[in-house]
Amino acid sequence: MIRRLTLAFCLSLLLGAPGCNGTDSVVGNPITGSEGRTLESMLPFITKSLTAPQAELTFGKPDAAASSGSILFIYNVQDGRKVNLGFPNPTDPISFANVQDKNGGTTPIQIRD
Repeated sequence: MIRRLTLAFCLSLLLGAPGCNGTDSVVGNPITGSEGRTLESMLPFITKSLTAPQAELTFGKPDAAASSGSILFIYNVQDGRKVNLGFPNPTDPISFANVQDKNGGTTPIQIRD
Protein backbone atom coordinates (compact mmCIF):
# COMPACT_ATOMS: atom_id res chain seq x y z
CA MET A 1 0.00 0.00 0.00
CA ILE A 2 2.77 2.44 0.97
CA ARG A 3 4.70 1.51 -2.17
CA ARG A 4 1.70 2.36 -4.35
CA LEU A 5 1.21 5.72 -2.64
CA THR A 6 4.90 6.55 -3.01
CA LEU A 7 4.84 5.54 -6.67
CA ALA A 8 1.68 7.60 -7.31
CA PHE A 9 3.21 10.62 -5.56
CA CYS A 10 6.48 10.39 -7.53
CA LEU A 11 4.60 9.99 -10.82
CA SER A 12 2.44 13.02 -10.08
CA LEU A 13 5.56 15.11 -9.41
CA LEU A 14 7.28 13.88 -12.56
CA LEU A 15 4.24 14.46 -14.75
CA GLY A 16 3.46 17.89 -13.29
CA ALA A 17 7.00 19.27 -13.27
CA PRO A 18 7.29 19.94 -17.04
CA GLY A 19 4.24 22.22 -16.79
CA CYS A 20 6.12 24.49 -14.39
CA ASN A 21 8.24 26.90 -16.35
CA GLY A 22 9.77 29.59 -14.16
CA THR A 23 10.92 31.69 -17.09
CA ASP A 24 7.48 32.81 -18.29
CA SER A 25 7.28 36.58 -18.43
CA VAL A 26 4.50 38.22 -16.45
CA VAL A 27 2.02 40.21 -18.49
CA GLY A 28 -0.19 42.82 -16.90
CA ASN A 29 -0.94 46.45 -16.28
CA PRO A 30 2.44 48.16 -15.67
CA ILE A 31 0.91 50.61 -13.21
CA THR A 32 0.42 47.79 -10.68
CA GLY A 33 4.16 47.27 -10.31
CA SER A 34 6.49 49.81 -8.73
CA GLU A 35 9.08 49.33 -11.48
CA GLY A 36 6.61 50.62 -14.10
CA ARG A 37 4.83 53.14 -11.90
CA THR A 38 5.35 56.82 -12.63
CA LEU A 39 3.85 59.95 -11.16
CA GLU A 40 2.41 60.81 -14.57
CA SER A 41 0.68 57.43 -14.83
CA MET A 42 -0.93 57.90 -11.41
CA LEU A 43 -2.16 61.50 -11.76
CA PRO A 44 -5.28 60.82 -13.90
CA PHE A 45 -6.58 58.36 -11.28
CA ILE A 46 -6.10 60.61 -8.23
CA THR A 47 -9.65 61.98 -8.07
CA LYS A 48 -11.91 63.22 -5.28
CA SER A 49 -13.83 59.92 -5.35
CA LEU A 50 -10.74 57.69 -4.89
CA THR A 51 -10.96 55.43 -1.81
CA ALA A 52 -8.24 53.27 -0.23
CA PRO A 53 -9.53 49.99 -1.74
CA GLN A 54 -9.82 51.63 -5.17
CA ALA A 55 -6.24 52.92 -4.86
CA GLU A 56 -5.00 49.39 -4.21
CA LEU A 57 -6.93 48.09 -7.21
CA THR A 58 -5.70 50.89 -9.45
CA PHE A 59 -2.07 51.28 -8.35
CA GLY A 60 -1.40 47.92 -6.72
CA LYS A 61 -0.30 47.21 -3.21
CA PRO A 62 1.44 50.25 -1.68
CA ASP A 63 5.18 50.06 -1.09
CA ALA A 64 4.50 51.23 2.47
CA ALA A 65 1.36 51.91 4.48
CA ALA A 66 0.50 53.40 7.85
CA SER A 67 -2.75 53.43 9.75
CA SER A 68 -3.67 55.18 12.97
CA GLY A 69 -7.30 56.01 12.44
CA SER A 70 -6.49 57.45 9.03
CA ILE A 71 -4.73 55.53 6.24
CA LEU A 72 -1.55 56.57 4.43
CA PHE A 73 -0.41 54.74 1.29
CA ILE A 74 3.10 55.38 -0.02
CA TYR A 75 3.94 54.44 -3.60
CA ASN A 76 7.50 54.59 -4.96
CA VAL A 77 7.73 56.23 -8.37
CA GLN A 78 10.61 57.19 -10.67
CA ASP A 79 13.72 59.15 -9.61
CA GLY A 80 13.46 58.13 -5.94
CA ARG A 81 10.23 60.05 -5.42
CA LYS A 82 7.20 58.83 -3.47
CA VAL A 83 3.50 59.50 -3.88
CA ASN A 84 1.66 59.79 -0.55
CA LEU A 85 -2.10 59.23 -0.55
CA GLY A 86 -4.09 59.94 2.63
CA PHE A 87 -7.55 58.60 3.43
CA PRO A 88 -9.62 59.30 6.58
CA ASN A 89 -10.75 55.63 6.66
CA PRO A 90 -11.18 52.74 4.20
CA THR A 91 -14.58 53.87 2.92
CA ASP A 92 -14.20 57.66 2.67
CA PRO A 93 -12.57 59.33 -0.34
CA ILE A 94 -9.04 60.68 -0.42
CA SER A 95 -8.23 63.62 1.83
CA PHE A 96 -4.76 64.57 0.54
CA ALA A 97 -2.11 63.61 -1.99
CA ASN A 98 1.47 64.78 -2.36
CA VAL A 99 4.72 63.79 -3.98
CA GLN A 100 7.86 63.57 -1.86
CA ASP A 101 11.24 64.04 -3.52
CA LYS A 102 14.30 62.03 -2.48
CA ASN A 103 15.47 64.90 -0.24
CA GLY A 104 12.23 64.80 1.78
CA GLY A 105 10.52 67.90 0.38
CA THR A 106 6.86 67.54 -0.52
CA THR A 107 4.70 69.10 -3.20
CA PRO A 108 0.88 68.86 -3.09
CA ILE A 109 -0.86 66.96 -5.88
CA GLN A 110 -4.00 68.56 -7.25
CA ILE A 111 -6.86 66.11 -6.63
CA ARG A 112 -9.01 66.05 -9.76
CA ASP A 113 -12.83 66.23 -9.78
